[in-house]
Amino acid sequence: MARPQTGDIRFSGYPTSHVYSFSRNSKNKLVFAKMKHLLWGDWVKVTDFDYRVETPAPKEHVPDIRTTPEEVFVDSKLAEIEKSMVPVRVRGVSGYMKIEDLSPNRLLEVIFIDVGQGDGAVMITPDNKKYVIDAGKGDNMYRYLKWRFAGFKASNDFDGFIITHPDNDHYLGFQDIVEDDNVSCDQIYHNGLVEQFKIDRNGKQSSSTDYLLGSFAEKSGQKFLTDLIKTDGELSDLLAEQKAWIKTSSGRAKQFPNLLNTAQTATNSDGRRRFPNISNLSTEDGELHDGLSYLPGFGPDNPDGCEIRIVGPVIEEVNGQDSLRVFDKKPKEKTTSMNSGKTKNGHSILLKLQYKNLRLLFGGDLNSSAEMFLLKHYTGKNVFDKKCKTMRDAMKIAADIFEVDVAKSCHHGSADFKDEFLEVLNATATVISSGDEESHAHPRCDTLGAIGRNGYGERPLVFSTELSRSAKEFINKEDTPWFQAAKIKGKIEAEKNLGKKAQLQEEFDRLDEESKVKAVTSYGAINLRSDGERVVMAYMKEKASRSSRWDVYSLEINENGVLEYLESDLAEKREAARRKAIS
Repeated sequence: MARPQTGDIRFSGYPTSHVYSFSRNSKNKLVFAKMKHLLWGDWVKVTDFDYRVETPAPKEHVPDIRTTPEEVFVDSKLAEIEKSMVPVRVRGVSGYMKIEDLSPNRLLEVIFIDVGQGDGAVMITPDNKKYVIDAGKGDNMYRYLKWRFAGFKASNDFDGFIITHPDNDHYLGFQDIVEDDNVSCDQIYHNGLVEQFKIDRNGKQSSSTDYLLGSFAEKSGQKFLTDLIKTDGELSDLLAEQKAWIKTSSGRAKQFPNLLNTAQTATNSDGRRRFPNISNLSTEDGELHDGLSYLPGFGPDNPDGCEIRIVGPVIEEVNGQDSLRVFDKKPKEKTTSMNSGKTKNGHSILLKLQYKNLRLLFGGDLNSSAEMFLLKHYTGKNVFDKKCKTMRDAMKIAADIFEVDVAKSCHHGSADFKDEFLEVLNATATVISSGDEESHAHPRCDTLGAIGRNGYGERPLVFSTELSRSAKEFINKEDTPWFQAAKIKGKIEAEKNLGKKAQLQEEFDRLDEESKVKAVTSYGAINLRSDGERVVMAYMKEKASRSSRWDVYSLEINENGVLEYLESDLAEKREAARRKAIS
């Protein structure tokens, strides 16, 4: 492997790697030890760092060499390092990494953020395209993005924001994001359903919720929604009619159209829109190849091999109009009775990502009514037939479309699912995004059992953003910025000098914000990294050490050609053997 040069950007090795440097152990002896535990794919910069020389800001380092024997030890060790390691800077630490632990190739990265009750994920593709898929209800996603992308101090261009459906625990977190003047995005996608008020013939606003998602048409005993908002122009027309989304009596706007209005009217200093196009995604409205719909830019001819197919919502034509069928509370072959919640959720944007060996499903808030419809739609089989064989035949066909290695669990681990659909997914790993303080008791106990029973391999993995952060969302321990801020607050109240009081207040605000960001960015997030051949899934330990910061799970191809969970010690041994064979 060629030796990286100063200034080169590299990515840390599989499944994890370490930054090493000199430090003092518990007996006050100067040793060369692990200083930082890195996850596969972490961004690393090669530097000219030398432990013997003071390094510049941002973090000043003064050599801790106290005796001549220690100086000899450091010189000797650095001579060894010159042969097989390089100086680096990564995650606020300077030190040394093994050359074999550095790769020039960027990975596919998906981070399932702990947004509390709701969904939120960030996808960064191997060619560095950045997408946010749902953003939760609060500001956790905004805090994460601001931390990840250098505080939004400069302009930050995203490639896509995807709102899977209009439930506020999926979209409301975008409000803070689109209001930030330093954020822009090429495209905002939604599923075509925009909540609105019905306007009667006399131009008066109706309080009826029957038309919450628009007008209806009926075809062959099935009711359909026909007022889909598909294009940026159609959205403009809806927003121009303020009575359609702002309550006349109170002046209060419906949250989802209000978010879209904020995004559509957001401009740069030169007057250009920061979010120039807002439109829907569906089986008819993506990038079409051989009758299949893909996220634009991610069709079968995508040069980096990352395909993203749009599996839902499924558009059906009614009287020449693109329409979405309504769903009732329970699965039915046909219905003229609409449950608005089931319909919004059931028509979530479903994305199936395929990157070489890895298949991943973003499942939105899919429910049992929608699952049964999708099984019938994609197989042509009457899955509502009580005959077991009909369903089994459909499941065999559906596996080609829906079977994946990793699934984002539908609807936060709700019990509103079909076992047959979970069996078709056959996921090796499932990620559940849910909150601590909510009334739904997500994830449900029976759901967890069903996911495990219907998962692939001897030990299917079930990850939970809620469980991987056992502490409160904003942690308050003595060794945290929160505790430091609390101590300063007392000083602020006692300080009489206005200048010093202002300085203390500024420091308090900084530490208070840091404490909140720390909890959101460090704990709860489920990280997925993949080169398309192997997968690492990990979350950060709340009580970590320098040498062990991540709880890591590796997926590797088995003898059947399927990604299967491989225990971490075995994964590390296999990787060591691979490196030895290459060298």
